[in-house]
Amino acid sequence: MQLTRYRNYVQEAVHAPETLQRFLAPFMEQLTEKNLGNAVELMSKDEYTEFERLLALIVEPACPFTANTF
Repeated sequence: MQLTRYRNYVQEAVHAPETLQRFLAPFMEQLTEKNLGNAVELMSKDEYTEFERLLALIVEPACPFTANTF
């Protein structure tokens, strides 16, 4: 079970850049001046939380597997 969660975490981290682009696309389409700050202003609290989660997956290196962590 833990190994499965870790594999899912690593898979999600690998695909995070593409996922973030797909996530941001609808916000960017609404803007005339396309920048990240303007996109963030359009986000709800839940959308912003998801944005931060995806960004953290990109910025922070993947955690090595440690038993009982996942």
